[in-house]
Amino acid sequence: MKQDVRKQDVKSRPSVSRQEGAKMTCKDVLVFPVQFGENLELYFEDDEEALECDSLRKENCICQQVFRNINSQVLVVRSDSNVGVFESAADQEVKCGSGMLFTIHYYSETGIPETGPAVAFSVQAGSKTYCMYCTNESGKRMVRFREGEPPKNVEDKIIDIVFIQKLFTPGDSMSFKFESLLMPGYFLAFAEEDSLMKLILKSCESGDEVDETMKIHFYA
Repeated sequence: MKQDVRKQDVKSRPSVSRQEGAKMTCKDVLVFPVQFGENLELYFEDDEEALECDSLRKENCICQQVFRNINSQVLVVRSDSNVGVFESAADQEVKCGSGMLFTIHYYSETGIPETGPAVAFSVQAGSKTYCMYCTNESGKRMVRFREGEPPKNVEDKIIDIVFIQKLFTPGDSMSFKFESLLMPGYFLAFAEEDSLMKLILKSCESGDEVDETMKIHFYA
């Protein structure tokens, strides 16, 4: 005897909202195991973790990049310090382990506006690798470096390492500015502190303001 299953009730979780106009890729199509209930209803197994969409997944990396400011100073991270400093450096000084060769980690986004690629930065100083991150110390927003590599997947609790890469000015594909994902409106910049030209976070409310201290050029 055949059972009529044409009017099965399909029970599935609510659809995940996406930003209007965002493109869907094959990575956004999730497949779940299914089961049949007592009355032949079709429902999907629960998997909260798999539907976590407000996260970033590492796509690729660009290695051995040198960061310079408008004064042609090179960004340096020392193994005995957790800050970045812009210094004059000869080409022969820029080598592996010098704290001057950065890796840019690019992430695919599933929960942030498409205003530019999401990136994280790491650098090898001595025999260790350090990751750039944003922090709030005594009410002051700062850039620091901690030991470790950026993870393959970035969740909400570690978005302090993520920046949005934007063109510094339209038409200039060689210079960029980087906005903190954790602290919107704050960009990487440089300023003199304690007789050093330090890497800092600087507020730029409009986001379109032309501030040369935020202009960063990187090359291999």
